[in-house]
Amino acid sequence: MKPRFVFLILFLMLQKAGAVDECDLSQGGSVILQPGLEETAQSAGSDLAEKLSSITGAVFQVSTNREGAVIQLKLNSKPSAPLERDSYSIRTSRDGIEMVGNSELGLQHAIWDFLYRIGYRQYFPGKTWEIIPKIGDLKVAIDVSESPAYANRRIWYGYGLWEHNKEVYRDWVKKNRMNGSFTLNTGHAYHRLIRSQQAEFDAHPEYYALLQGKRKIHEHSKLCISNPGVIEAAERYGIEYFNNNPAADSVSVDPSDGGNLCECQNCAKLGEPNDRALILANAVAEAVINEFGDQKYVGMYAYNYHSSPPTIPVHPNVIISVATAFIKEGMKVDDIIAGWSDKGAIIGIREYYSVNTWDRDLPGAARGSNLEYLSETIPKFHRNGARFLSAESSDNWGCNGLGYYFASRLMWDPDEAGSKDKIVAEFIDNCFGPANTPMAQFYQLIDGSNSRARLVYEDLLARMYRCLSEARSLAANHEDVQRRIDDLILYTRHAELFNTYRRSSGQDRQQAYKAVIRHAYRIRDTYMVHSYGLYRDVHNRDKTVALPAEAYWKVPESENPWKNSARYSGNEIVSFLKEGLENYEVVELDFEARRYAENDLVPASTLLPLDPLPPGICQVGRGKRSWFSVVEKAPTKIVLNITGGLIKHYRDRGNVQVQLYKVGGASETGEEMTLVAEDFSVPPHGVERVVELPVTEPGVYRINLDDGSDMTKVTWPHGQFMTIKMSLDDYPKKITGRWTLYFYVPENTQKIGIYSAASAGQLLDPEGNVALELKQPGGEFLSVPVPGGMSGRLWKVSKAAGGVRLLNVPPFLAQSPEELLLPIDSVTF
Repeated sequence: MKPRFVFLILFLMLQKAGAVDECDLSQGGSVILQPGLEETAQSAGSDLAEKLSSITGAVFQVSTNREGAVIQLKLNSKPSAPLERDSYSIRTSRDGIEMVGNSELGLQHAIWDFLYRIGYRQYFPGKTWEIIPKIGDLKVAIDVSESPAYANRRIWYGYGLWEHNKEVYRDWVKKNRMNGSFTLNTGHAYHRLIRSQQAEFDAHPEYYALLQGKRKIHEHSKLCISNPGVIEAAERYGIEYFNNNPAADSVSVDPSDGGNLCECQNCAKLGEPNDRALILANAVAEAVINEFGDQKYVGMYAYNYHSSPPTIPVHPNVIISVATAFIKEGMKVDDIIAGWSDKGAIIGIREYYSVNTWDRDLPGAARGSNLEYLSETIPKFHRNGARFLSAESSDNWGCNGLGYYFASRLMWDPDEAGSKDKIVAEFIDNCFGPANTPMAQFYQLIDGSNSRARLVYEDLLARMYRCLSEARSLAANHEDVQRRIDDLILYTRHAELFNTYRRSSGQDRQQAYKAVIRHAYRIRDTYMVHSYGLYRDVHNRDKTVALPAEAYWKVPESENPWKNSARYSGNEIVSFLKEGLENYEVVELDFEARRYAENDLVPASTLLPLDPLPPGICQVGRGKRSWFSVVEKAPTKIVLNITGGLIKHYRDRGNVQVQLYKVGGASETGEEMTLVAEDFSVPPHGVERVVELPVTEPGVYRINLDDGSDMTKVTWPHGQFMTIKMSLDDYPKKITGRWTLYFYVPENTQKIGIYSAASAGQLLDPEGNVALELKQPGGEFLSVPVPGGMSGRLWKVSKAAGGVRLLNVPPFLAQSPEELLLPIDSVTF
């Protein structure tokens, strides 16, 4: 099909190019390579000739003869610094096009960028997702010089690949300029260091970490960094690494994973784990540049126990890759970046766009599917100084493919975040043409930023199947579009099968697990789900199911009853679609949801006659929680009794962080809330501490608490207004144990609309009668009629376990009527 946007792009090129001469490619031409170019550039030149021939219908070939339009591929004659090797320029003239790269890889980037500019796309791996425009009368005028924002750009698969998937992955990387010429090595490396110096370590067991009075002799051990012999061994390791790998840019000296730091007195004197790890990295960097010059680097993570910024300077040739997960001490990623930068570090980012054990290729479950997250973080990291970005991902293009493609654009040019809607619309139009409307809806459903779509999973499946059904009908006469839609039907089938598996038990669970694995394997060449990761790992994490020996993932297909490579037929795919439509119904709400403002909260006691009621409870939780309070007279203090660190093995998450915001009113930066106080004094020691937050003005306040997903108990003095919001968009992430809270149902309310994902609990009317059972572990929208005389009064969520959200009544709940706050317009006078 012919993408409609191509002519517009060419027109804009001509307008922007100004004095740049136009090159006519409609009659074919020659691709001429500078003598001496090696395989990377030669292969890219052949790709260019092949794609231009397909696009124009004319003949292009790699040649030494100057026939037709001449496209010259050259290397910059000036040597480039390591972080500038991906740069290139493209300039057209009446006679042809000149592409100049700072390296052969830079030249390859120029070729694929040029093809991108004339409409070529490789959205996902494989032929199905390749877009080749047809432009017989191709004329271009271009004059650009390009350099990537991130010198190293990686989207890689954390759980590996089947052998046949590797080539299509490398092809996608190449065509989207994701193979940076600077290779940053930052992975856990102490085991490599030990192996490379094994004789030395065998002779000196004191080089290993001291734990409980004994040296832990293991290749993944931490090291006794205070021992001068360890420093010398590490320096030799770095020098030998570059001697054996002269083209390498960096060597990793990152510690082995986990804890078990050396407990000897001399290591303790060196400081915290971050300082110890950095001492070793700095020493290796100095030894390496003394041997090879300043174009070689040492890589290390800021991760886990050594994530916090150090107290000592970072060597100029040490690159610190900041992990966005597994952070200790409760620090924020932005603060870690700033802290390491302040000590002189070159910054990289170690991201997690998809981890198979976390998301299992389900829709919207991974960062890689969240376009808002990508458009926010990739530019922000770059603004904060990051120049390397490595994202662990998965071979799951069904749920994350659009995100991976979008991220590849932003890693080269973060300013493209501002073109998110345009990039998405172009993807939808190019890939789905006549079916663009339902497929736009499909991708909105599986966007990770659309958390509402996933509240009721069966409703999500129903909507996905209906989008795909409509799209398939609209694309009936477009085979290329239908192939893409069919791949996404097979993906949605996986989302359905995995949901059945995770909800099942006993023998049903084993059979559901088998269905997941067999389906994932059979569709592995669609790249829709990470079949390799699922096959290898699910049974390891779930001991209620078993992978039979004869079905083990390494057993060849000819001997494996679970493996079948036959592609699903069109009839089978239609059958899956039909079953999905029959099995899942769209949830239609029988009430109208309503939003309530926070800035006009007032004590319920000022609006309603309140009778004394038994107090409820909601004190313990994990992660991020919030409360609203109202201060009627100031100055005063909001007092909290906080006990952090209730989970002992999570006490490395840092102190409990408390922030107080004034809601509404003047704000220097234009936000609806202004930070007025904060307290980070409560350690995760399991001991109650009193926190006093000073307040200088009357008004509505919001208290935010974050314990890094440890567990924290919060109480407060009797009579202090403390109300929790539980709406679709604003709710406590995890309340621990059973909880009981009161809420208000306005006058004349006919039905109460609720979303419940609770595993237990009841909704009680004002007389204490059970109005609704809230147990809905999978999540459901519920409603309950409000009998006469029961509106305009307080109802109660009783002994709930899990999440409940109020949708059409004020979503503000409190332990007692005396602590409850309500929007002033929720009460009829």
